Amino acid sequence: MKLACLLILSCALFLAPAALAADLSAYNGLYPFDEIGGYAFFDNPVVKRAIDGAAGEGISDWIAELQVGAPIEQQDDGLIAIVCEAHNCTGNNAAVAVSISGVLIAACIFSENAKHGAPAGTIRWVASNFDKHVKNVNDEGCPHDTSDFLDAYARVIK
Repeated sequence: MKLACLLILSCALFLAPAALAADLSAYNGLYPFDEIGGYAFFDNPVVKRAIDGAAGEGISDWIAELQVGAPIEQQDDGLIAIVCEAHNCTGNNAAVAVSISGVLIAACIFSENAKHGAPAGTIRWVASNFDKHVKNVNDEGCPHDTSDFLDAYARVIK
């Protein structure tokens, strides 16, 4: 009997991560502020954990407070969400790519007032394996559409 219980517990522990795996695909095509299961995209605990894990505690809250956004777009296994501050899009903005399973692919974060964990006026790119600060050469901060995000991310990781 003990052996059977041990096997059942072992199987449950082994399968638990799969049962808890996120599926964020329902956000595709929605605005970042639209709710699914009571959570807007940036308030979803899986997304918050992914962003804050790489960028630092509270960064996801700052991004969630930005009030203007484009519809979330899916590219392969990633969801790209782009947001900015109302009436100040070039001053405070972010573009974030998260896998459907909830892993941060990369985030571009920009704040003219250094609220993004980097010096004021610099663009911050974060992922699980890097945290880079780059000059804001176009005075707009992060990319404002999906195709620009992918191109900018490719330049940053070179």
